[in-house]
Amino acid sequence: MPKRVAFVLILMLLVGASVPAGAEPKGFVREGLPYGYFYGTFGETPELVLIAGGSAEEFCPEGFDGTPGIAASRVFVREDGSVDVKVNDKSQPIHLYEVTADAMAWIGQVCSDIALGGEAPAPMASGFAKLKVRDSYLFDGGPPVHLFNSVNGKATGPDGTRFKVKASADIPFENGVPVGTPPEWVTFSLKEIGN
Repeated sequence: MPKRVAFVLILMLLVGASVPAGAEPKGFVREGLPYGYFYGTFGETPELVLIAGGSAEEFCPEGFDGTPGIAASRVFVREDGSVDVKVNDKSQPIHLYEVTADAMAWIGQVCSDIALGGEAPAPMASGFAKLKVRDSYLFDGGPPVHLFNSVNGKATGPDGTRFKVKASADIPFENGVPVGTPPEWVTFSLKEIGN
């Protein structure tokens, strides 16, 4: 499939980078970062959705927190008080879905169906990806300045078909508000690599 601009819903925009007291300003603290990234194509046929961090069902616990994954992170507190969170994790779960609705409408319907006792949809392929995160915050617990994440991995379908998938989101913020629109932030590509 050709490279495409895609839509991403980052279900956890404000990751609280909690830094233990006494952390060195020029050093970093190792932490676990709860996360969930949700990518989907805009109006393509078929419409595709990629979830990083867990399956559709895992995105829909009580309260819909959208953070089924956890990745090892390094939290840097800069001398000016700003905070950077970095992740380089090689084995994070990804799930690819073919859907018939807009990505946001789809995940909302999935969660509603599950809450009413329905079954979660089965992914067309699942696998693992390398996750990179580079998030910057004005101060510990403060608004984001810039969020970046990317996944690069492979997923396999029930019939053995394998896919190479890459997705990234690069989102600048101004006064805690994203600047631009999803097509300006995100790239997404999916390539069938056989079985």
